[in-house]
Amino acid sequence: MCCNCCSVRQQKIWVFGLASLVLIVGIVLLSAWPTIFRQWMQSILPLAPNSFMYKNWITTPTPIYTSFYLFNWTNPEELNNPNVKPNFQQMGPYTFSDYKVKEDLLWQRPKVTYYGRRTFHFLPEQSQGKLDDVIITPAFATLTASSYVRKYRRPFRKIMNFMLNREGGSTYMRHTAGEWMFDGFYDTLFEFAHKLHSPLVPLPSDHFAWFYQRNNSKTAEGNFTIHTGHGDLHQMGELQMWNGSAHTGFYNGECGKVNGSTGELWAQGRGYDETISIFLSDASRYINMFTVSNVTMHGIDAWRYETTELSFDNGQLSPDTECFCVPNRPCPRNGVLDFSPVTYHGPIYMSHPHFYMTDASYRENTTGLRPDAVEHGMHVIMEPTLAVPMSLKGQVMLSVLVNRDEEIDLLKDVAFDHYAPLFVIQIRAELDDRLLSLLKLALNAARIGQFIGLGLLLIALTMLIVGVIVTKKHKWHNEWRMTTSDGTRVLQAKSNTSSNR
Repeated sequence: MCCNCCSVRQQKIWVFGLASLVLIVGIVLLSAWPTIFRQWMQSILPLAPNSFMYKNWITTPTPIYTSFYLFNWTNPEELNNPNVKPNFQQMGPYTFSDYKVKEDLLWQRPKVTYYGRRTFHFLPEQSQGKLDDVIITPAFATLTASSYVRKYRRPFRKIMNFMLNREGGSTYMRHTAGEWMFDGFYDTLFEFAHKLHSPLVPLPSDHFAWFYQRNNSKTAEGNFTIHTGHGDLHQMGELQMWNGSAHTGFYNGECGKVNGSTGELWAQGRGYDETISIFLSDASRYINMFTVSNVTMHGIDAWRYETTELSFDNGQLSPDTECFCVPNRPCPRNGVLDFSPVTYHGPIYMSHPHFYMTDASYRENTTGLRPDAVEHGMHVIMEPTLAVPMSLKGQVMLSVLVNRDEEIDLLKDVAFDHYAPLFVIQIRAELDDRLLSLLKLALNAARIGQFIGLGLLLIALTMLIVGVIVTKKHKWHNEWRMTTSDGTRVLQAKSNTSSNR
């Protein structure tokens, strides 16, 4: 704007008009910006194709690491020795990067169904072991066969004993860490069971690994149907169906219900005392976690959730969890879950690592296990306003029950009935710097907008006050005073050209 070209009237219009505009914007930002921003955030949060949330959800948005701890049975030759308890040495961690991408998306608002392809890559620099480490474990295939026929009459158990002696049954198995986790190994007993094509033990292969053919698999975990948040952000990320069903079929009643979050998206607006649930597809069940404290992480206020004694309860503490007991099988004590529905009726159990938060009897007939609250618990640290998980550590241990069986030659002289740890799987993730910066910006945007509004308000008031003062003192550019001969003061505007003589 050229001041020399503007009249005094035009200068006043510019100053007071601009000040009024800045004043209005400042008042709006100061009073209404939090509401405006909140409504805008709610409009971009629901999951939709090519939305902001979609781009941070379709692939793993932050580094995730999956670690395996394998348990090596150091004295398998002493299984029948009543003077020596079985000893187990934890090996690892064997750490892998864990990258997931969603595929085959089917949008049915307010739901979306997808498969998750997970790719694992071994990270030797973050591991404390090599893939060729030799690991010895109890022969859980033999134990499964023995457990399965124990409910039948003696002749059938004799047949199973003959089969185990003939088809490669054993008391322990020796393979490398890599073979146990992903690579797999051939086993004659698995081959025999595979060739039976029995619906009771539908083994897909004569090879075995804990995660055999899972690396880079799209279908291994099944498909998930989650709520996108459209229409109700309180349901965002909540699992609606798994493999097309709202019930897993593995546990009765509410315990078999598909429930919770897959751990990537979480519903907003929950209260401090509300329980959160994580659905574990490999376990075919959900695990509840409970709020334990307010914490501050990277300068952000958050809530810390942890598993408690209620998380692996079987009805001893809460009647609602009694349905996790498997019919026609002894129900484990609190802290240990019967995993047999997922493992072809094998005597496999799930718990915290090292039987943390379980009855002491689970460790009394073994040595080498040392439960620790810091090392072996699970937690989620979540920013509550936007329900963003800032840190996550989830881990479970699988174990097998080894007990004497008078009808099975391999097991008739077992000295100690015991729960033998097999492996721990641990998943860790934390927000990276980019996502932390976005989270801080989103949390502070309303306050920043109000500060800007306050600044604009002060600027506008300053402009108005200066404008009034300049007007009072006639100090506008090109405005001057002159006095007539009779003493009257007259305001005039200085001409840009000289007066005519």
